Amino acid sequence: MTGIRVYPRSGSRRPVASGAVGKPSMRRTGSRASARVVASVVALASSLVVAVPSATTPAEAATRHLPPRPNGYFHTFGAGATLPTGKWCADHIHRSRWEPRSDNRVQNRYIVRQPVHLPDNGAFNHAWQVKYKPRITGNFRGTTDEIIQWASCKWGFGDDLTRARAVVESTWRQSTNGDFESRSSGHCTPGYRGNPCPTSFGLMQSRWYYRPGTYPGTKKSTAFVLDSALAETRGCVEGMMWFGSESRGDVWGCVGIWFSGSYGSGYGSYVAHVKSVVRSKPWRRWPG
Repeated sequence: MTGIRVYPRSGSRRPVASGAVGKPSMRRTGSRASARVVASVVALASSLVVAVPSATTPAEAATRHLPPRPNGYFHTFGAGATLPTGKWCADHIHRSRWEPRSDNRVQNRYIVRQPVHLPDNGAFNHAWQVKYKPRITGNFRGTTDEIIQWASCKWGFGDDLTRARAVVESTWRQSTNGDFESRSSGHCTPGYRGNPCPTSFGLMQSRWYYRPGTYPGTKKSTAFVLDSALAETRGCVEGMMWFGSESRGDVWGCVGIWFSGSYGSGYGSYVAHVKSVVRSKPWRRWPG
């Protein structure tokens, strides 16, 4: 992919990410007869890597008005993971009435026109255009946290990691505009008359001119900005970006690359910020 320039994600806020890389656990049974079955299931499971949430317990069902539990509901998986469908994730997220950002209500319900047809993104190789770009739909409605869970599950990332990234980028406010530039830069969105103008939008502060076809969906839809942003992070973890396999399997590296565009300026401090937010989990103290 020669000739492609490194691009930074955004330019204002810098957060921290989290989520342990690992495989789903298997429950043990008590009978000898079932032991052979379990062994077979474990052998099969070892060849598959999927993001699997823990089953909702009666206690969790009774606390659906509370913030998400301390370690979230999904795990982060490295390169080569088998990803669940958006429908599967919609059926398996932890539903909750908890909503600390009621001002996101309109954007949380907005779904971009389906089916989504995005032009190729020159920062990624052909494999990403074919395998991951068609999965970007933003086709989900829910509370802000439910949408975070859905997108995290769909792209194989821990939901606490995504929560932390969204804290750093926008404090979970979909109406956030950032990375203001002068009109003379030529980067203002069509029809915008102000000077300077915002160039990044939404929960993940997606810079529109680096991501063909994503605007205004990234501004109007919480689900779409998360879906498209995590599709890029997954492509980075799979080594599909312009710099090749250097980032393959490096989840934290790809969190930083969302901000800096490469292992470059500001990358380390951004990652440290996201990690600190993962540890402190400020959303657990937000009223809902």
